[in-house]
Parts: sequence; C-alpha cells; structure tokens
Amino acid sequence: MALELQQLRQVLALAEHRSFVRASAALHISQPALSRSIQNLEREFGNELFLRSSGGVIPTDLGRLYIERARDLLRMADELEGEAIGHAALRTGRVAVGGGPYPAESFLGPAAARFVEQFPRVGVQLHSGNWDDLAQLLRSRKLDFFIAETSLLTREPDLEVVPMPVMRPLYFIARTGHPLALSGRPVHAADIFAWPFATPSRIPPRVLEPFLAAHRESTARLALQRAFPAIECNGLAPVKRILACSDVVTASILPSIATELETGQFVLLGTEPWMYLQYGVVSLRGRPWTQAAERLREFVLDAELEATQLEHRLLEQHAPGSRTRRSRTRSSTSRGKKAGVARTRRG
Repeated sequence: MALELQQLRQVLALAEHRSFVRASAALHISQPALSRSIQNLEREFGNELFLRSSGGVIPTDLGRLYIERARDLLRMADELEGEAIGHAALRTGRVAVGGGPYPAESFLGPAAARFVEQFPRVGVQLHSGNWDDLAQLLRSRKLDFFIAETSLLTREPDLEVVPMPVMRPLYFIARTGHPLALSGRPVHAADIFAWPFATPSRIPPRVLEPFLAAHRESTARLALQRAFPAIECNGLAPVKRILACSDVVTASILPSIATELETGQFVLLGTEPWMYLQYGVVSLRGRPWTQAAERLREFVLDAELEATQLEHRLLEQHAPGSRTRRSRTRSSTSRGKKAGVARTRRG
C-alpha cells in the first residue's frame, strides 16, 4: 500500500475537526475531494477509519491507531525535510510569516526587510489577517509561524505559543484637533463612545469585554445608539485614513502610528489598565523549524525590541501632559480660534 503524506494530513485534519466540511476548509480542498480520498484509503485498508453521522465523524479503533501512526510519520517526514534543507534554506527558498495589522505595521515588516537584505535569495511571504485565518494557514503548512495575541490561543492544543517578552499597551488615538484632545482632561474608555470607534481587526475577547462594559456605562447621549465598533476594517491603513479626515477614534499600539504621532497628525488621548496586547510566536506543535524560519524569528524578536524602545520614546514625547503634547494642543487651539474668527468675519 503506497501511502502519501497528503493522505496522512487529510486523516489528521478530519480527526481534529470531526467534520468533512471543516476539515476540507482547513485543508483548502473541496469536500467531495476529501471524501473520495478518505474512502479510497478505507478501501485499501478494508475497514472504515471513521464513523459518519449527522453530527459529524469520529475515528474507529483502527482509525485511532492510524491517526497515531500518521502523526509519527509526518513528524519524521518534517524532520527529514528540515535536515535535507539544512543550510541551503538560507541560500534559496521561502519562509512565510503572518500577523495582525499591529505586528505587521510595527515589527514584522521591518524584520522581513532586514532578513531579505541579509539573505537575498530567500523569499519572504508576509500575511496579515485575523488569528483564526492565520491558524488555518499554519495548519495547512502555508505559514512557518505567526504572531498573535496569546489569549486567543489557550484552547488550541496543536499550537505552540511562546509569549514575547513585552506587553504592548493600547492607547486611544484621534486626529490632532479632535474635541476629545482639546478637552484638557484625561480621556477614559467611557468618554470615547460619544464618537464612532474604528478597529483594524477583530478585538480579542479579553479586551472586548471591558470595552463593552465601558460602553454600557457611558453617560454620553449618543453612546448607546452607536454600534461598537462602528467601523471594522481589514488593515490599519484604512483606519488611519478615516481618522485623519473625521472625528472617528481608535486604539493602537504606539509603534504602529509612530509616523503620524511624530508629524503631528494624530494625538494620544489616554488608556486603561486592561488595554494591552500580549503577543506570542505561534507555531505548529511538533513541526520542526527550518533554518530560514528560525533566522526570521530572530529578526522578528530583534525588531520587536526596537519597537519597545520606540514606544518608550513616543510615550515620553506624546503622552497626555507631555511638553510636546501641550505645545501641539496650544497650536491646534490657536488654529481653531483663528478659523472661528474667519468664519465670523465672512458671515
């Protein structure tokens, strides 16, 4: 019997998802193709590997034995592949990494740029998306690793999550001259709900729950009439464009908006103790790392450290109450008064 690695991965995916629909989606193949492949394998064995029912599929005794052996065979195949590639992986090849909009903007992009400068014949694929999409790509071997908020992955036994060393605070952000920026008082979560809130990705449940509690507690007249979030984008760039031309507010880690802060386009409004992200490096448990992936991970960790240093500098210069912030606020207020005088004279 000639067994293919593809069939082994199909059996493991079906055992994990307990559904032909979900397994075929995870493998990025059609459901009929997966069903035919499993049926062909069962015919070769002369026995069923899975029991089918309207509620899904479960492995038979033979199926459980096959699944255990398949994991061992795939682990050995991955190890052999890693050894065969060896140092050649750094002379040619490809490495794929993923992350949400904040990591992609703040440290994954710079890490990829420095990696290809040092290893010009190794291509880097950088995927930006939500954690569940990235997990699918990882399980189908289309990613070597990805960066995600660790609280999202506590119930994923096939994934290995190594927390990164620094927690990333989130800050409320708006355009310079926003009414909240000119109020002269600290801004808290309940204050922002008088304004539409935009987000570049789905909000992790650990952060979403206190957000929703603040939404319910807000005394702003429009707060309970607004959806939260009001705008959900697929990426950080459209959120930045929206903020620049409106009174929409958002929350972000500081390295992702460094340019906008330093040019005076955006301003920090405030934060809350629960507003932080704990990122981790996510890989497939038991899958050996290629040398290219290991080196790219080192570049990512170095870039993340530099992002931490940048964050400290930005906070010193642009936190509410800092000298730079007070100067820009006075300038914005002065421009607003001049514009008001001009409108009065024209009237």
